[in-house]
Amino acid sequence: MALDDPDLPTQGIFPNEEELKDCITVTVRQPRPDLEFSILLPDGWYHQPVPVDKIDFSKETEFVPLALFSAAKEMLPPILFSVFVRPAPKKGNVAEWLERQCYLQQFALQRMQLNKFPFGFAADAVALHASDFGKLKLRITMFEDGNRLFSLVGMAPLDVWDAWVIPLGLCVNTFELLQPKGQSAPLAPKYSEGDGDGEGQGG
Repeated sequence: MALDDPDLPTQGIFPNEEELKDCITVTVRQPRPDLEFSILLPDGWYHQPVPVDKIDFSKETEFVPLALFSAAKEMLPPILFSVFVRPAPKKGNVAEWLERQCYLQQFALQRMQLNKFPFGFAADAVALHASDFGKLKLRITMFEDGNRLFSLVGMAPLDVWDAWVIPLGLCVNTFELLQPKGQSAPLAPKYSEGDGDGEGQGG
C-alpha cells in the first residue's frame, strides 16, 4: 500500500507478515504505571537511556523524556524516535500547543494536520531544525490524555528523511498507552464547518 502522506503517513507503513518477524514489540515501564506504553520497533533499533535531569514545569519547553530509540547504537546520524510528556496547559488546544513548542524550540513548522492513531486523535506536524549535525526534519505528534500532554518526535537528517519516513511512521502509529485515561482537551480551534480529521466536524 502506498503512503497516504509523504511525511506524516498513517497508512502504507505497516509491515507485512514476513517483515513483521523482524520487528519487536517493546513495552516501556515507568515509575508511574500510567505513563507506561508499548511500541513496535523496526529490527535493529536501540532503546537508549534517557537523561534524568530535574524538570522544571514552570518552563514551557520542559518535558519529561520517557523513552529514546535510535537506528544506530551511537545515535549518529541522529535518526531518533523520542517520547516526552508534561502536564497539559490549562488553556488552548493541542494544535496551538504544538505550534507554540515549535516556536519556543526554534523548529520551523512546515505544516500540521489532525490524524487519528491507536491512542486517539493528535496534532501531527512536519518541522525543520538546524542542528550541529546539519538540517534535521522532524515529525512531531502531540496529544493529550488525562491532562498530560504527550509529544512523540521522529527525527532524521533532511537528506535521508525519505528513507526513514516508514520506520519513524511505524513507531508513532503503533504507540499505545497501557493505561490511557482518555482525551478531554480540544484538538484544534472550533470552526463553523468541519475541517480535517479532528473532532467537531459537521458544525
